[in-house]
Amino acid sequence: MNSSKLSQTTNIDIRTDTDRIGTLSPGQQSLPGGQVTNDMVGGATGPITKAISQRRSHRHLWRIFECIAMNILDLTLVDVSFRFAYYLRYHVFFKSSLISTIRYNLSGAESGIPHLHTTIPQDVPTPLSSFTGMEISIVIGLVLLFALRRLYSIRLTGFWFRQAWTIATSATMGLAFLITYYFVFQPPSNSRLLVPFVWAVAIVVVSAGRLIISSAMGLLYRFGLGETRLLVVGSGRLGKMIMQHIAAKPNLGYTIVGFLNDMSEPPADFGRFKMLGTLDDLRMVIRSMQIDEVIIALPSYMHEQSIKSVRLCERVGASFKIVPDLYELKLSRIDMEDVEGIPLIGIKQVSLNSVQQSITRLVDIVVAALILLIGSPLWLIIALAIRINSPGAVIYKQTRIGQNGRPFQVYKFRSMYKNAEQVLSALMAHNEAQGPLFKMKADPRVTAVGKFLRRTSFDEIPQLINVIRGEMSLVGPRPPLPQEVSQYEEWQKGRLAIKPGMTGLWQVRGRSDISFDEGVLLDLYYIENWSLKLYFQILFRTIPAVIFSRGAY
Repeated sequence: MNSSKLSQTTNIDIRTDTDRIGTLSPGQQSLPGGQVTNDMVGGATGPITKAISQRRSHRHLWRIFECIAMNILDLTLVDVSFRFAYYLRYHVFFKSSLISTIRYNLSGAESGIPHLHTTIPQDVPTPLSSFTGMEISIVIGLVLLFALRRLYSIRLTGFWFRQAWTIATSATMGLAFLITYYFVFQPPSNSRLLVPFVWAVAIVVVSAGRLIISSAMGLLYRFGLGETRLLVVGSGRLGKMIMQHIAAKPNLGYTIVGFLNDMSEPPADFGRFKMLGTLDDLRMVIRSMQIDEVIIALPSYMHEQSIKSVRLCERVGASFKIVPDLYELKLSRIDMEDVEGIPLIGIKQVSLNSVQQSITRLVDIVVAALILLIGSPLWLIIALAIRINSPGAVIYKQTRIGQNGRPFQVYKFRSMYKNAEQVLSALMAHNEAQGPLFKMKADPRVTAVGKFLRRTSFDEIPQLINVIRGEMSLVGPRPPLPQEVSQYEEWQKGRLAIKPGMTGLWQVRGRSDISFDEGVLLDLYYIENWSLKLYFQILFRTIPAVIFSRGAY
């Protein structure tokens, strides 16, 4: 990669700083084993080096501040939870018959007096100051449990349910410790019923606090504040999958600057992701593009190059992570066991068993029938609008390719004029899509009503009939045209392995804004990592995607 391209991107003159950023001049040589001479190692006086050092120093200070701030926040929230639990116990539920019954049973069990001849003990309010020792112990103990359960190593804007689960399990462990303490030592205290209140309130309050902070941080990241600039090393399927998944979650705070081509395929940009050079340009790209973190996603046969990339990142002081080339599987599909100290990695087979098939089929039928039934007045109005707007049939039938290459007739509300297929060849020169697809934002074949239908995705409502008939599912790859399938490369045909769907990862992550190759990779990811959880996640994420018309035209 030449330096002029980087200069245009970064607004920094690379040529004036070449000997300071570690690039090789024509006469320089690298030493055996990847060692570098002093002339090749960047000095400490270049403007790029200073900018990188300042950026890394700020990021390091920010991580320290974030860790301290979250500890203080959790200490505060747990203390607030304790005081709120006290308020619930001794004010809101003080006269509750349920609380009195529980105290009655506990008192009878401890005294050995039969409950039939005992009176319910009077519940005496205890001042908050009496629980100071208990309050301090619970606050400090619970935050220590959070730390031991590695809550603070989870990215703040990451998966919130994972944080909430860690908080809940930590609080439950703390509850178990307190119950064990009361059972073993049996201290004379009136605070036992306060413990479950603290347990429940702490889970809700701390989890809600994390959700608010996570949402606020995610919003700041979306505006580019505090972002982490990422460089992906690798242009194969693994590297592309990594870029797609990170770009789909801007709230994580990562910005993908670009990727380096590993020469496994011809050098070229990948959709919205820019190619910044080859593996030999790693040092220069890290320096010139002010990369904060490098993700090494090279195939397994390039193991030596991965090691070289790691060593280079260490030399220039760049943070890095390595993605194992395990066929782009989720960790839940990796089966690990240990035989005499030797780690063995297996791949769990993913298949739709009869129960899973029955559940997805039932959901498909019920949801499709409900949408058709409940929305029937609207569908009739749309049919009437289509008929009035332009001549032709209301329902458009088209041959598509389904599971395992079987053709079927797909139904849609007609959104184009009658002669749309005849004039397609004349518009091919204006195609805005990559691969075998045809897309035009200002397609002259689309009617006035059709523009509204496409923007709202209402044109696809009749496909619910295909879902009920079993030709399609609610979730899956979109059904392609026969002429599109004839242009597929061999690896792209893998998207025909399951039933096509009305929505999928491709649709919820951008639809027409995503290139064809990106979309195929998303479809393959769904197929290879299928689960009921992923099925329902896509189904629910389709709702905001349709409401906000992301990528629809």
